[in-house]
Amino acid sequence: MNYIVYLIIILNIIQSECIDLDFENCLLWPTYCTWNDSTNQCEDTNENGTDPSYGPYQFSSYNESNGLISSESYLSSTVFYPINNDSLLASIVIVPGAFSSETTMHSWASYYASYGYIAMTIGINDFFNDDCNDLANSLLDGIEVLKQENNRLGSPILNRVDINNFATSGWSIGGGAAQYAATLDSSLKAIIALNPGLAIQDYQNCTDPNYEYYCLVPEHLNHSTPVLIISSEGDIENPTDIDAAIHYSYTPNSTDKMLFELANGNHTTGLNPYAGLEDLGNTVLKWLDYHLLNNISSCNLLLNQPNSAVQFYTNLECYESILGDLNNDYIVNVLDIIVIVNYILAPSINQTSDLDINNDNEINVIDVLELINIILN
Repeated sequence: MNYIVYLIIILNIIQSECIDLDFENCLLWPTYCTWNDSTNQCEDTNENGTDPSYGPYQFSSYNESNGLISSESYLSSTVFYPINNDSLLASIVIVPGAFSSETTMHSWASYYASYGYIAMTIGINDFFNDDCNDLANSLLDGIEVLKQENNRLGSPILNRVDINNFATSGWSIGGGAAQYAATLDSSLKAIIALNPGLAIQDYQNCTDPNYEYYCLVPEHLNHSTPVLIISSEGDIENPTDIDAAIHYSYTPNSTDKMLFELANGNHTTGLNPYAGLEDLGNTVLKWLDYHLLNNISSCNLLLNQPNSAVQFYTNLECYESILGDLNNDYIVNVLDIIVIVNYILAPSINQTSDLDINNDNEINVIDVLELINIILN
């Protein structure tokens, strides 16, 4: 009987027009529907099946049924990737919140892929028992799977994964897990925490047995990975002052960090890249552009408070770029030559902004010679 009821519900959703869907169901069908934050309605995508606010890249996706390597640490997964290019790509792994399916994060994954990133969504094995520590390890396992996919014959992303360039993201407790993952793996380059909640079971630092020794202390956010924390003014599940603001405060001041609270909204606002008249998606892309792709110009843009922000804090400091400083260490030397030579040998769309030293719209041995001249002079 329960099966029949469930089947009827699913059939009703499938047969519905986009405008009939609520926010969460709208996000389950990113190919056909998109949420309009201005009208607060679900709308049909345009005729070619893409949202007009997507980025410049067409994209595709695949999952375990298409050969994607699986993992016991999460329930299911889908990889979204840009097509029609052979470049090395930075990647981001995304996990949803409690009692939410992996497909809840497909809107973000497709959005990222349209801007040139590989984006992997993973599901939660056990809604009742998996905590932030479990989800953090699931995110890191997702990264390992992407590295394996980079080597697997038949993989759509074969030889396209930049294996040194990963970010984590999540919504609700998934957003807390994305932050905690950085305490487990210091190689992460960026974090996007959406309406996050975080509590860690810690018998040493958490003292209340009534909460099964779950708590949040600064040690749980002691990491060096740049973190963008997104919250919503109307979020009653994870209110900014109780969750996001505490996360920001507990993150070390030596770590690049930003808190962006959107006006109005609710706990699900972070699921929508177009929230705040697209301020949310634009800010996230600039954060990744700066911290994953080393685009210095995006740093200055991040300092501009979005129009939809009611709270906005950051310790980000930007410095003027130096011609030839390709690894952003503020010194021009042989390490920068290595960067440009590596690009020439294995081109990547993720690292092109500063490599064209002579500004001829090509990156080749002439730029290497120009860089050598800068170092010698």
